[in-house]
Amino acid sequence: MKYFKKIYVDYKDQVYFFVRNYISNTEDVEDVVQEIFIHLWKHSSALKDSQNVEPVIFKTAKQEVSNFYRKNKMLFTFSDEDLIKDEADSENIDEEFKEEQIKKIKNLLERLPEKSRFFFSKNKIEKISYSQIAKENNISKSTVEKQVKKAIQFIKANLNLY
Repeated sequence: MKYFKKIYVDYKDQVYFFVRNYISNTEDVEDVVQEIFIHLWKHSSALKDSQNVEPVIFKTAKQEVSNFYRKNKMLFTFSDEDLIKDEADSENIDEEFKEEQIKKIKNLLERLPEKSRFFFSKNKIEKISYSQIAKENNISKSTVEKQVKKAIQFIKANLNLY
């Protein structure tokens, strides 16, 4: 519920103005925006796992605008220019999002206990196997595995809170 509420608060205005670009009647815009968020609510569990929420939201918005025109038997298509612009915007958003997420993960890694951070870095960043890390540090493979899992759980639990 909190996750969906955050999405709604963060994107309601952007979605409204996006829809407003394609539909002029205010009541229709509000109806379509409502349909967008209903759709997102129904699929909110899938959004939690998605790292790129914004493109999903605006793809849903395009679909609901198209549905609106189809229901009202009007002809409407997103122009090639719109699609090219959206792809370019999406690429910029993806890069910005990735950079922001990397920054957050680095900050979270700094908050981890030293051993967990060390084993996580060796395994996930340097791509060294649990067995090799265990051998190099004279510890069991399961200890390395537990420390890496602990780090991953910490990052997952705190990434959206950051």
